[in-house]
Amino acid sequence: MILHAAALIVTGTAGFLLGGVAGAAAGVGACAVVLIARRRLGARNTAVVPTPMKPRQFSAADIADVVERLEDIARERNWSLGKRFDIARMACEYPTMTIEDLERRYDSRQKATPDP
Repeated sequence: MILHAAALIVTGTAGFLLGGVAGAAAGVGACAVVLIARRRLGARNTAVVPTPMKPRQFSAADIADVVERLEDIARERNWSLGKRFDIARMACEYPTMTIEDLERRYDSRQKATPDP
């Protein structure tokens, strides 16, 4: 802001020395137009930082409800109890993901962690 004011003062002074009052007005007007255009064009080029999402809070009742819905699928696919609860937790965290995507995510995470 101070630099913008300094630029306007310098431009106005130079315009006054070269063309009097009309030159100062033209210089300050041209400088203001350049500063405004630069600011508006610069605002388009800046990256927008997304606001961090607040983690979704879920209760044990939510997990129990999801576990009941997943019970048939778990029996068909022979999931362990740990896998059932992990996928139920993930289903609460990511309610828009399909069961297949959740299982794929679970399996890829299990393969990425070394066995102790």
